Amino acid sequence: MPPTSMSHFRIILAIALLSQFPALAGNLNVSTLEELNAAIAKSGNTIRMEPGRYDLEQLPRNSRKLAFSGSDNTVILKDVYVKVTVGLVNRSYIEVTGDNNTITGGEFEDTYKSGITFVKDFSAYNKDRRNLAAGLRGDAVMNVDGRNNTVKDLKLTVRGSWPYGYGSFYGIGAPSTFGLNKRCGILVRGVGNTLDGIELQQRAFGHGIYMQKGADKTVIRNCHVEGRIRKTGDLYQETDREDLPKRSGYRFPNRDDFKLKSPGSYPIPKDRVHSLCEDGIRMYNIRGSITVENCTVTKMRGGIRLYLGGPAIVKDCTVTYCEYTGYNLPNKGRVINSSGDFSFGPLTDYRSNRSGTRAEWTILPSPEASGAHNIMDILGNGHRITLNREKGPIDLNQERAIVIHGNDSTIINRTEYKVVLAKGTKGNRVSSYGPVSGEMGRNKVEKLDSLQP
Repeated sequence: MPPTSMSHFRIILAIALLSQFPALAGNLNVSTLEELNAAIAKSGNTIRMEPGRYDLEQLPRNSRKLAFSGSDNTVILKDVYVKVTVGLVNRSYIEVTGDNNTITGGEFEDTYKSGITFVKDFSAYNKDRRNLAAGLRGDAVMNVDGRNNTVKDLKLTVRGSWPYGYGSFYGIGAPSTFGLNKRCGILVRGVGNTLDGIELQQRAFGHGIYMQKGADKTVIRNCHVEGRIRKTGDLYQETDREDLPKRSGYRFPNRDDFKLKSPGSYPIPKDRVHSLCEDGIRMYNIRGSITVENCTVTKMRGGIRLYLGGPAIVKDCTVTYCEYTGYNLPNKGRVINSSGDFSFGPLTDYRSNRSGTRAEWTILPSPEASGAHNIMDILGNGHRITLNREKGPIDLNQERAIVIHGNDSTIINRTEYKVVLAKGTKGNRVSSYGPVSGEMGRNKVEKLDSLQP
C-alpha cells in the first residue's frame, strides 16, 4: 500500500475505533434553558449554567420541563433562578431519569400571574381557579427516578393547588368533596438517591418530599421543609355562597367517603390549627430503606412519616407545628437525638401498631398546644424510648399525656409530663420523673428523682 493510502487508512481506523467509546468528559457552559436541556441529555460532563434569572416559558410549548436524562454529569446551577408561572405546565417540570448525576444549586419558584406571593383571601383564591389554582394532577414539581443521583442546595417554592386553605378536610385523593388538584414538591422513586441541603417552601396542598415504588437507600440530609398553618375558626369568615365552607354548611365530611351529608360529618371546630399542606417527609408502601439526618419540618400536616416503608433511621432532626403527628416509624425504626413539639398534634403516634423502635426524643416546649390530642401515643410493642425535655414553658394540661397502648416496652421519661398506661397493657417498664397512672398491676414502674440522666 502506498504511504499516502496507508495514512488515510490509519485515520479511518482511528475514527472507527474512537466511535466505539463514549465521548470523553468535557466542560459545557450554557446560558439558556434550551442549551441546558440539550446538555443534560448527554453524559459524562461538567455543565455550568450562567447565573441569572430564567423563565420556563422560554422553552418550547410542548417541552417545558428540564429532563436530566444523561448520566455521570455534574450540573452546577449556582445563582440560577427559574420562574414557573402557575398554569404554564400541568405535570412535573424537573425530571431526573439518568444515573450518577450531581445537581448543585438552583432556585425554582412557582409564581402567580397576579403577582401575589402570599394568599390571604382564600375565598378569592379558590374562585380564581384558572389563574391561581392550577395544580399538577397530583404530581410533584421534581421527580427523581434514576439511580445514585445527588440533588444538593436546591430551593423550591411550590404554589398553585385547588382547593387551597383547607388541608386534608375535603379529601386527599379520590374520593374528595369538591375535586382536587395537588401540587407536591419532590418525589423519589429511584434507588440510592440523596437529597442534601434542599429548602422546600410548600405553599400548595401536597407533600413536601415523598418516596414511592423502588426508592430504596434514600438519604435525605440537611433539608428544610416548611408549610403553612391556619386556624380552623377562620373558615367561618368565608360566607359567600361559592365558598367551600359555606357550601359544606360549615361541616367537615366523613373521612371515609367525603360526602357532605354523610353520617360522620361534623361541625368545623373553632379552636384548632390545621396545616394547608400534606406531609413533610413521607414514605409510601415500599420496602426500601431511608436515612433522614439533620432535617427540619414545620407547619406540615405530618412531619417525618415513614411507617409505610422499610428500615428507617432518623437522626438529629426537628419537627414542629405539625397537625397530625410529628414522627412515625416503621417496625424497628430508629430515632437518634431528635426533637419535636406537640402543639397541634402528638409528637408521635406509632400508626398501625408499628413495633420494636429505638428512639430518643427531646420534647420541645408547647405552651400554645391546642386540640384534644395526647403528647404521644405509643402503640405497638417492644419499643425502647427515652424522652428528654428542652428548657422552657410547658403545657401541663391535665388531659394531655404520654399514653402507652402496647406491651413490653421500656420507656424512660425524663420530663414532668405524666405517663398513662392504657387498660390491658402489660410487661412495660416505665422509669418516669412525671407521674404515672393507669394499668399499674401488670407493668413495672420506677420513679426518677431527676430530669437528668
